[in-house]
Order: sequence, then structure tokens, then C-alpha cells
Amino acid sequence: MKYLKTFIIVVLFVSCKNNNDTPAIIDFCCCENEEYQMFVSDYWSCEQLLDTTGLKLYPFVPFTDDEWRQMSYDYKLERRQIPTDFLCKMTTKELFYQVAYTELSFRMLNSPDKRLNMVTELLNRPNAGCTLIEILGHINPVHISDDGKIWPETSCWWMNHCLQIIAGQPEVINSMTDADIDNYIVQQMRCLETHRNLCENSDDEYCYCENVYLILYGLGNVMIRYKFEPFIQSLLRNPETNELIWQLPTAQQALRCNFQVINYIEQFLNK
Repeated sequence: MKYLKTFIIVVLFVSCKNNNDTPAIIDFCCCENEEYQMFVSDYWSCEQLLDTTGLKLYPFVPFTDDEWRQMSYDYKLERRQIPTDFLCKMTTKELFYQVAYTELSFRMLNSPDKRLNMVTELLNRPNAGCTLIEILGHINPVHISDDGKIWPETSCWWMNHCLQIIAGQPEVINSMTDADIDNYIVQQMRCLETHRNLCENSDDEYCYCENVYLILYGLGNVMIRYKFEPFIQSLLRNPETNELIWQLPTAQQALRCNFQVINYIEQFLNK
């Protein structure tokens, strides 16, 4: 990771200098090559992020209004399990979009519901990290805004929210190669800087933290994976088991803790 700090500086410099809607980014092809391959790529627009053209998703029968109001959540979960033979044939990218577009995804405010077999299958895919990083690397955070719409087919913000939830999970972080981790940190630092710039002129008190608390959770799990001692020492421990307690910060807590996590990441990059 000795060149990673330089890569981050370059990425942030490019994102600040380019003022059009499709700035260039540094990307790493971690899926098919062991060596870093840098190339220029356009960010995806919101419409491209929401597009599922060519993806084979399971055709669930939509809930009726009465079913949605009257069914228990557990029964809804039963109705959203994918048959095993279909599930095993889905690509990792298809699994991500299936999760994000499922009506029950709105319950994933902080963590994915592992009672859905599509979620557990996605988290257990060896290439989950690389696939999600590839999607993340083509997102322009400028296009991701909370427009008040919840349903993923109309909300680019919600799609990105689901992406950040899943990409930052310990199972996904721990499946990444060192090259994936480098790429993940680059993309997340780029997102942090963009969100900070967007919120400088915002009147929303929690604008910055609403967008970054999931990013910080993922970066924290990176440091836990590598047992980065300064960060580990900062975490609360369960007095009975002495295990680390690393709970996802709320949006309000993130505003207070974001600089602390970022400072640890900077130390981590310099070690």
C-alpha cells in the first residue's frame, strides 16, 4: 500500500480540478489482473446506475397494496426468497441489483438483512468486494442526492446507500485482496472529499454525516481486518468477552467521529 497515499492525492486533485459532470478518475482493474491497470473512465450518471439492462433478476410477483399492508414482515421475507437453482446461476452484480431493487431493502438502513438468501449469497461471493468496488468507482457522488424518494427504481441515492451498506460489511471487506482494499480506500476517500465539497454550501446541518457514516463504517472494518492497533485500541470492548464492539455510527454520531476515523485511516496509510 506504499503508493496508495499518492493515488488518493491524485484522485482528489483530479476531482477538484475537473468541473464538468463527467470527471476522469483513476481506476484499478482488480478482477482480472493482479497488476494495477490505471485507465481513464467516465463516472456513471444516475440513470446508468439504476439501469438493469442485460441483468437476469428473479421475477418476483409484486405485493398488492393489501398484501403490503397486512402481511407480517416475516411472511414477506418468505415471499422474497429466491429458488436455489436460480440463485446459484446469478452473477454477483445481478445479486447486488436484486437486493437493492427488492421492496424489503428499505429495511436495510444500517445493515443487510441476512434472512434473505440473496443477501447471504452476495456476502459470501469471493468476488463481491471487487464487483461492488467496480460499481462504486463509476459513481459520481454529485449525482447522488436524497430527493425524498425511497424506492430504488426512482432513487439514485437509495441505490448508492445499499451499495455502501453491503460493500462495507466485514464479510465483503475480508474477502478483498490487498489490491481491492487499495482501490476501496481510494474510492471512499474520493467520495468523502466530494461529499464534503457538496455540503460546504448546504444549509443542512447533517448533510455531510448523512452521506458518510456508511463509508466510515467500511473504512473502520478495513482497519479491523488488518488489526491496525491504534484504531483497535480506540474501540470499546465487551467486558464479558473482551471482543471489539464496532457498531455502525448513526448519522449524528458520524458528524462527531468522522475526523477521528479519517485520522486513523491516514495513519494506516502511512504505516
